[in-house]
Amino acid sequence: MSLKCGIVGMPNCGKSTIFNALTGAGAEAASFPFSTVQPNVGVVPVPDDRLERIHAWVETKKVVAAELTVVDIAGLPKGASRGEGLGNKFLGHIKEVDALLHVVRFFPAPGQEGDGIDPLAEIEVVETELALADLETVERNLERVTKRARTGDKQMVECRELFAKIRDALAEGRQARSMDLSAHEQELLKPLFLLTTKPVLFVANIPDGELSAEVQSLLQQTEARAHEQGCEFLTLMGRFEAELVELPEDERREFLADAGLERSGLERLIRTSYHLLGLRTFFTAGPKEIKAWTFHDGDRGPQAAGVIHTDFEKKFIRAQIYGLEELEEHHTEAAIKAAGKLRVEGKDYLMQDGDIAHFLIG
Repeated sequence: MSLKCGIVGMPNCGKSTIFNALTGAGAEAASFPFSTVQPNVGVVPVPDDRLERIHAWVETKKVVAAELTVVDIAGLPKGASRGEGLGNKFLGHIKEVDALLHVVRFFPAPGQEGDGIDPLAEIEVVETELALADLETVERNLERVTKRARTGDKQMVECRELFAKIRDALAEGRQARSMDLSAHEQELLKPLFLLTTKPVLFVANIPDGELSAEVQSLLQQTEARAHEQGCEFLTLMGRFEAELVELPEDERREFLADAGLERSGLERLIRTSYHLLGLRTFFTAGPKEIKAWTFHDGDRGPQAAGVIHTDFEKKFIRAQIYGLEELEEHHTEAAIKAAGKLRVEGKDYLMQDGDIAHFLIG
């Protein structure tokens, strides 16, 4: 499954530090100079302790995690929507991803004097550039559908009304995702690939150590703004996470335990990004491998089977499903079946996050 999260933000917000930590690239990986256009792309495993809980009862040769594709897009400069600083190419890369991780700086920029930190202003710059780019796209397409609507084409009439509504909202400085659009309207908008319709996770990149009262207040204001827009929000110490990922796994876990943390910030970021894309996980468990597979929330049994192999969706007969709780209670699949807890599900079954599945294929 090729869904991608794009990391965006103003220059010097710490995007590349976070990307390098996420992908394990480390401190030696090159960060973007301001003029760089091509983004870095990394595939990262999705942390999931359910894999090891399954492994505790199922002997296997290997354990395979689900994966998430992350794209580090060069810092978005002011004026990008007008092509400044190679802005059109930056915006083009944002168009190609499915969700945005918007990194916001809560520490002084390199070379900056004093403690000048203004995350809300930086958010405003990025969102304005995205909205202006979308406004140009919508106005161009509104002109096109208006001409065709004059012929009486019903869908073009619908598009004309919808695009005009989106245009007005963007002109007012609103993001398209903040609008209450029906499923049909969202479908009509898809061909436009609007930047401001993408789901967003705001990542507050905070300094190490104790936070000042000013930073804490700014964090509260930024989180409130994120929630007002229907976006998610989390805090992350980018530099600390980059150093933490350099430690061996056992030392990293010990360090986190001493700090009273169950998960690193990066693990929280990956899991939140995964769910931001509407992705969920089912498992297959056998002697060859225990594997986490990715499906879309709302997928049915045949679609999930198709994730394993495209032919499986067409040849799907039924699925045998059980949960981790049943495995931990009964210890083997045979015992789960004997207890009447192994469910047989047909083509209409809505897959659930955490299902352990066997698919019967004809």
